[in-house]
Amino acid sequence: MKKTTLVSGALMLACAGAHAQSSVWLSGFVDLNIEHLISSGSGGNVTRMSSGGLNNSRFNLSGVEDLGGGNKAVFTIEPMFSANTGVQSAQFRQSFVGLKGNWGEITMGRQFTPSYWIAGYADPSWAADFSMVNNMEFFYASYRVDNAIQYKTPNFFGFTGRIMATTGVGDSTRAGRFFSTAIEYRHGPIFAGAVSELQYTRDIFKSSQIHSSRDNYFSAVYRFGGFEPTVIYHTYNGYYAYPPYVAFNSQGWDAQIGARWNIDGFNRVYLSLVHRHDDNNVKISTANGGVIGFIHALSKRTDLYTTFAHVQHKHDVPIPYPVTFQVYPNGGQNPSGFQFGIRHAF
Repeated sequence: MKKTTLVSGALMLACAGAHAQSSVWLSGFVDLNIEHLISSGSGGNVTRMSSGGLNNSRFNLSGVEDLGGGNKAVFTIEPMFSANTGVQSAQFRQSFVGLKGNWGEITMGRQFTPSYWIAGYADPSWAADFSMVNNMEFFYASYRVDNAIQYKTPNFFGFTGRIMATTGVGDSTRAGRFFSTAIEYRHGPIFAGAVSELQYTRDIFKSSQIHSSRDNYFSAVYRFGGFEPTVIYHTYNGYYAYPPYVAFNSQGWDAQIGARWNIDGFNRVYLSLVHRHDDNNVKISTANGGVIGFIHALSKRTDLYTTFAHVQHKHDVPIPYPVTFQVYPNGGQNPSGFQFGIRHAF
């Protein structure tokens, strides 16, 4: 993705009188598709225009200032919008500020969790709308949190660590608090990562009660030229909720195997298969899901894509896994979805 550097006149004047250099980049995506969803919601089948098939439609405003001595100040703000309606999302994708240097990087604000970087890199579709990693493995586990402070270590012989904690909702309880530690390894064609995360969530029906959940992720990727097989293993145990209606307590494990293939620089395919094994099968179910996608590059910034996904539940449960969280299926449904879209990066 090509980034355009925007430096205001005031910023240039300020930099002219000091040793610090400042730059601000504006980038983003406009992503639209026509999709057909089967067995999704009370209306049954749905055909519609949707924003964000491969990427959320969004702006990314990022900046860096050289503070000298190898230190830099950094920030990122990412407002999202629905490209099909022009409506801006009330919540930013990310919004953080921090410092980085030879000692590592520390950032504060709304950020992706370490599990997003560990498991997300091994997601062949990299968190696309129909991603089975998002819609089945994370499934109400957090991959983005508010009020977070994160430290990322320097690279030591291919190893990088991440530590994240949040202040929660800001009251005297543990509600909304989140803790994560992760380590990843990158060397040549090899990527491997592990992360453990603990979150405290207020009961959506009994506000006086606060529950916890623990998620552990392990992932690996190996590159053979343009071909990359990927694996993810995830365990979960605890209480998960999305106010005001969805909440469940369960435990189990899931695994993903997949691959992405950059065929010739213009054509790419990806495949991801997930098996989720739930120990209880009461609120959520043991299930299998899969997604396959094809991307054709018209240029360095514009892609055409098509995607198909399906989830098959083993049990009839009230909280099914979706193929897209934009349209949620009813209990007992096994949803499928097709997408044909265009994505432009700027």
